[in-house]
Amino acid sequence: KEAIHMELLARCQKFMATLGVPVTAFCRSVNISPTAFYSWKNGTIKLSDTTLTRIDEYLKNYNF
Repeated sequence: KEAIHMELLARCQKFMATLGVPVTAFCRSVNISPTAFYSWKNGTIKLSDTTLTRIDEYLKNYNF
């Protein structure tokens, strides 16, 4: 499960880097706070399965 989280995080970062999307705009689109995103990125919190699914589906809409 941890590997899936890391893969999803890598897809988030690739999405933002490739399309030039700011973290704040990405977070607003997937309905999480930038603080939560950075905490997840740094491994200090785990996001709920519901949130992870929402992020995954958002990225898939853009083929990431």
